Amino acid sequence: MRRLARKLAFQIVLAVVAARAGAAGVAARPSAGCEKDAFQAGGRLEQTIDVNGMKRSYILDVPSAMKPHQPAPLLLDFHGLGHSAEGVWRVSAFRQLGEREGFITAYPNGEPVHFEHDGKTYDGRGWEVRSIDGNRDLAFVRVLLDRLANDYCIDLARVFVTGFSNGAFLSHVLACTMADRIAAIAPVSGGRIFVACQPPRGVPVLIQHGTLDPLISTVDARAARDTWLETDHCGERQRDGACETYSACRDGAVVEYCEESFEHRWPPQATERIWEFFRQHPLAAAEGKGPPSLALP
Repeated sequence: MRRLARKLAFQIVLAVVAARAGAAGVAARPSAGCEKDAFQAGGRLEQTIDVNGMKRSYILDVPSAMKPHQPAPLLLDFHGLGHSAEGVWRVSAFRQLGEREGFITAYPNGEPVHFEHDGKTYDGRGWEVRSIDGNRDLAFVRVLLDRLANDYCIDLARVFVTGFSNGAFLSHVLACTMADRIAAIAPVSGGRIFVACQPPRGVPVLIQHGTLDPLISTVDARAARDTWLETDHCGERQRDGACETYSACRDGAVVEYCEESFEHRWPPQATERIWEFFRQHPLAAAEGKGPPSLALP
């Protein structure tokens, strides 16, 4: 009887979630973790995970009000070169916003990287953004998404990615290669895309860049914008202050590009703007497929 009651309760929750479908009428798609009756909540949870024999780490923020069996959005926030998960956790302010809005945020830690750009050499903890094959960070993200989807009740229709600088470059690569799992991206102070970008669907993208950035020029940021305009087959253009919005893209995607007066840093307006953009752009189920059926044993 207890097992039957749990199953009925879970089905009721899914029905309620579907009835409350958000933007574009896209219902929540509960992960395997939605079967669990308990999970670890709290802020700044330091976690590790094994990825092909390498120990990788990340920080996790899980809202205190989050309840079992109720799918929550997931946001991945990637730090810049030479920084850390703890650093972006302190700066980006998603820890406060996630608690208020009810989404989980993961802040992964990068590993040492070395690359050249515009005649300069860069070294530090960061992300591989110039290749796809054998990319350790793409493997890390896949394993991390699997772990979180199993441990927590994640809404698979609302998995989002943002990042700063080198982390912004990575967000582009993730959207190009994992559009089946990532609903939308919002890179900040990043640059052009170095890999072949052929996602099977249109990807909503919000790019924010500073006109005073001394490290990554607006030329590079606009190059990334133009890549997405071509990739998403966008048409119409509208301007609102510092931002341009390109719509009429394939699969209902949009590309939003904002240039404002700030240097190479996380601007204060970015956090709220990013979340509002993400709220509007969940990942629709593939044609002919609805939310997965998660029958309890």
